[in-house]
Amino acid sequence: MELVSITDEDNNKYFYKRYDGYAFNTLVLGNVRDQLSKISKMKCRSEDVLIGVFPKSGTHWLYNTVMMLRTGTLKYYGTPTLLQFQEISTVDEMQTPRTFGSHLRFRFLPDEMKLGTGKVITITRNLKDLVVSVYHMLRNMEDIGYQGTFDGFLKRFVTEECFLGNGSWFSWIKDMEEWNSPNLLCLSYEDFKNNTYENVVKLAKFLELDHNEDFLRKVEQNISFDKLKEQHNIVNTASDRWEEITEDGRLPIYRKGQIGEWKNTFIVAQSEWFDKICKYKIEEMSIKTKVN
Repeated sequence: MELVSITDEDNNKYFYKRYDGYAFNTLVLGNVRDQLSKISKMKCRSEDVLIGVFPKSGTHWLYNTVMMLRTGTLKYYGTPTLLQFQEISTVDEMQTPRTFGSHLRFRFLPDEMKLGTGKVITITRNLKDLVVSVYHMLRNMEDIGYQGTFDGFLKRFVTEECFLGNGSWFSWIKDMEEWNSPNLLCLSYEDFKNNTYENVVKLAKFLELDHNEDFLRKVEQNISFDKLKEQHNIVNTASDRWEEITEDGRLPIYRKGQIGEWKNTFIVAQSEWFDKICKYKIEEMSIKTKVN
């Protein structure tokens, strides 16, 4: 493993862990290699559900929806246990049915899940909204990978040096699209936002859960962005895990959650440049997932 630190001509600072040619968040445990090995060999259970999402695409929204459906309650469950940041023994000790998460590329997920054990759920988001959300999150956290301007971040985000997806978003998505097991459900952030109830029903069906319409409607109401943000601020207490990189020990999970928020950040030149890069990458990699 190598610690990489880059300072560009505009004094933007970017740093990450590099292992086997892939970029990783500096918070990934240890030397990366050992953590990936533990994840790969992790013993999975048929009832396991993994929320595998590129950062800032709707991880907590999806996780809390799944947890409400799986527990039959309307409780806010906060942040999922993420495989790359936790000792795998913590996951091993979780009671069945387990729901946990990952931001890793799909190639790094547990081998048994690749063979069909358990279920995997992902959600994709408009790429411009996503990159704006990521940038603001990084600005609100210290020493986790980037310090600098939005323009500087854009230039790193589209490269394979992007630690958020162990490479670019495009590579992350390509990995997801090549997942051959039928145990994967892929949702759209924008469709979830515009057709929440229908997606709640879709999730319940995929999870093989039999809930009546009244309960599903209550889930719909309780996973609104404002409701989740309110509950996050009330329920999530400060954590020693995050106190060194956040202002109050709480992860800055919820910002605005709006569709089209990118228009308030991108300038015309950035938007045109980004569109051009996306078009090239999508065609080069034959990506089917919609960027916007």
